[in-house]
Amino acid sequence: MELTMFERIQLLPLFQGLSTRQLQQIFERIKLDFCQNKERETIVVRGDRHNQLIYILSGRYSAEYVSASGKYRFLEILNAPALLEPEGIFGYNQDYLRTYKFVTDGSTFLVDKNVFKNDLIHIDVVRTNMLNMLSTRFQKVQQQIWNLKNNGSIEKRIIRFFCTHSTVMDGYKMVKVKMEDLAELLGESRTNVSKGLNSLQDQGVIQLKRMGIIMNSLEKAMASYFYE
Repeated sequence: MELTMFERIQLLPLFQGLSTRQLQQIFERIKLDFCQNKERETIVVRGDRHNQLIYILSGRYSAEYVSASGKYRFLEILNAPALLEPEGIFGYNQDYLRTYKFVTDGSTFLVDKNVFKNDLIHIDVVRTNMLNMLSTRFQKVQQQIWNLKNNGSIEKRIIRFFCTHSTVMDGYKMVKVKMEDLAELLGESRTNVSKGLNSLQDQGVIQLKRMGIIMNSLEKAMASYFYE
């Protein structure tokens, strides 16, 4: 059975714990935007100001990070639901760090920053959910770093590169980078990086393509190399 709009919103971390009646009351006094989006439609571009919270309600989307030097691009394919970079709505840097685009048809739910700051944040459940969400994100990052066991192998360092650039520790990832640039980033020789990449490809962890280095399942790579 397809979920209603209110049922979908109640599943989002920011609004969990609110009843349908409470949501209706919020919508009666606050303008919230719902959009239907098409495949290949750009959601937000890296460097755009974080003037709203963007929830991906349905569909698959890409998240692309480009290094400051321009030497590499890191691409993820992710699934809804998701809230894009909620930590960026406040703080020192309030620009989006990645460019997001739909890879299928989908839908979004937009909350203006002023609406969130002046209205939603004063709702106890919403404020608590936001704090829990930000705390959980921070703790997961710490946990991932602590759980990565480094024995110095080039294969692990390559996988760690994927881990440190990922917003979600699973799913499809792709990095477009020249071999010599990856070697410089890893502090390793080009020859050893090439050997490590070929070793990972032989094991089915990555695929080496003209478009870049593809990892179809980061969680499997991490399970194979980092976790007991």
